[in-house]
Amino acid sequence: MRRFISFFGLAIAVNIISWLFVYYKIKPSAEIVPLHYNVFYGADVVGKGDFIYFIPAVGLFIILINIIFYRLALRVDQFAGKTLSLVSIAAQILIFIALVFLKSLILV
Repeated sequence: MRRFISFFGLAIAVNIISWLFVYYKIKPSAEIVPLHYNVFYGADVVGKGDFIYFIPAVGLFIILINIIFYRLALRVDQFAGKTLSLVSIAAQILIFIALVFLKSLILV
């Protein structure tokens, strides 16, 4: 059980890195930037640069929901609880990769 709680700690660390990456590397402002990129259509969602903060905020929300369900799932099924801890890390890594690719689209 302790190992899977440390997975949540790792997910939180990756989320903090995502927040710092947005703040120091992307430096969002009020100008219009791409918020979502699709391979087929290119930048399909654009908006104010401040909305980039919603991407790591969604990651934090995923972690919090998974921690709540982790506590509930341990009572019923051990495998489900362990899967939630791994899903949190996977989601945070994908969010960080998405931020890195969005950084390459922003020409500031």
